[in-house]
Amino acid sequence: MKKVYLMALAALFGSASMAQVSVTFQVDMNGETVSPNGVHVAGNWQDEAGFPDEWNPATSEMTDDNADGIYELTVTVPPGDYEYKFINDNAWGADEAVPLVNQRGGGNQNRVFMVSQWHADNGGYTLPAYVFGGSAPVGQVALRLQIDMANQDVDENVGVHVAGSFSDPVWTPQLSKAWQVEDSIYAFVANVPINSPYEYKFLNGDFWGTDETVPAECATNDNRFVAIGDVNVITDAYCFGTCELCEPLAPPVSVTFRVNMTLETVSPNGVHVAGNWQAAAGFGGDWQPGASEMTDADSDGIYELEVMIPPGVYEYKFVNGNDWGFEEGVPAACNTNNNRVTTVEAGVDNFAEACFSQCEFDCVVNPDPANIVFSVDMSEETVSPDGVYLIGNFTDPQWQGGAIQMSDDNSDDIYEATALVSGPAEFNYKFVNGIPVAGQFDNEEFNGNTEQLSCNVPSGNPNGWNRVHVRSGEPEELGFIFGTCNSILSTTDLELGRVAIYPNPSSGVTFLEVENPNNHTLRMNIVDITGKTVTENMVINTNRFEINTTNLNSGLYFLNIVNERSETAVYKLMVK
Repeated sequence: MKKVYLMALAALFGSASMAQVSVTFQVDMNGETVSPNGVHVAGNWQDEAGFPDEWNPATSEMTDDNADGIYELTVTVPPGDYEYKFINDNAWGADEAVPLVNQRGGGNQNRVFMVSQWHADNGGYTLPAYVFGGSAPVGQVALRLQIDMANQDVDENVGVHVAGSFSDPVWTPQLSKAWQVEDSIYAFVANVPINSPYEYKFLNGDFWGTDETVPAECATNDNRFVAIGDVNVITDAYCFGTCELCEPLAPPVSVTFRVNMTLETVSPNGVHVAGNWQAAAGFGGDWQPGASEMTDADSDGIYELEVMIPPGVYEYKFVNGNDWGFEEGVPAACNTNNNRVTTVEAGVDNFAEACFSQCEFDCVVNPDPANIVFSVDMSEETVSPDGVYLIGNFTDPQWQGGAIQMSDDNSDDIYEATALVSGPAEFNYKFVNGIPVAGQFDNEEFNGNTEQLSCNVPSGNPNGWNRVHVRSGEPEELGFIFGTCNSILSTTDLELGRVAIYPNPSSGVTFLEVENPNNHTLRMNIVDITGKTVTENMVINTNRFEINTTNLNSGLYFLNIVNERSETAVYKLMVK
């Protein structure tokens, strides 16, 4: 697969090299005494553009047709990497001194521009109207963005790009191709207004998915950030995807990914493995679900893929198909950030293996398929006119693509849906107030913008935002209040007889009457809507128990009544 991918890229960019790109040079000569021999531009593009010689200061004359002091010349050249400088005459000695911020670097003092097939397809490339010998057009400063690709494999045909809020149009990776300064350092110069902030990130390619993941400690909105004053800026050449300068990369070592698919119906699109190691292994970008196909050479249901990557700690998951929505649900006991993790070491045989959607390599037979009734109490929410939905990794396709609409047939604000759940014992799910949309989480419970709740964090996964359930293979019921840990299913094991709570809502004092025919020893905890216990271990030693609510904030609370056998019943209490 890797060879085919690279051959396809070679064919693509081989055809691109035959295209011609319109390039317009501009230079601002206001403030200069223009030579009677005219203004010229010279570079290593002249031969490609049809001029007799490269770096000839006399053959490529620029003109100022509208007498605004801006001299121009438009040529056509193939996609490529070019250098140039302006001459106020027609001979060397009258050429500009290019500022350091604009120089290619590594001792090369020329200006640089890069053009690609994308420029040919989008109307060509107009270079900035640099002031002669200056770093930027009038009223702007130069921003030199740099990156170190020492620990990356860069495809020479595609190259390194940078996207950000500095370009027009913004965040367009194909527009801003970086040039190689020397060794592994790449740079791109943007011309920007003064006194402005900018966000950006580099790409080891020219499309989203090959972009770097900027660590949180140096990120703003997951991007790199720079604030511009009224002087030129040259950024540090940090290592791609890090906040630090590059350290020498250890030689790559072999790691074999293996997945046991004996309990699965394998997709006609094959079995793949995706992770944050794919770019290092030469697959173009990390977390590409269809790029790294696995094979079952022995037809035994065991799919494998061997790659060479540097030692380190990597995350990954298996995909039964070639797109997101068909990835495995990694059990809580063996996941980090909902992914698998493997440590790749030098000098040893490295294997990253498991049964699909299970922790161990030897598959455990899944529980029988069974109906589960899901219910959610929406009485404290403004229900979307688009309805309430259930999403999870047990549907096909998973999550938003397989969303199930819930119904409230008796108008009691409790929405229900029944689903036949099969596959692994453990699955994740959550409720959505409105139509679920992939990549948009604002209408989902536990959407990352609210405080994480203890009931919502599976063991070993402190970053989880989904509900987790381990099913038995028998029909079950799961019911919660939207966005809380509180169940709406009262336990029938605790027999309390007649229960009355009044007044409810409470404005200071409320009474709990419990018949308690079996004379249980009862304790009560009061829990707020976030799952936080506000009062605990209150002993109910009378059939008419007084609850003081004067110290409670207005809102919904839950009375969790527990007996000596840890059997529980849950009741609602509203405080004004």
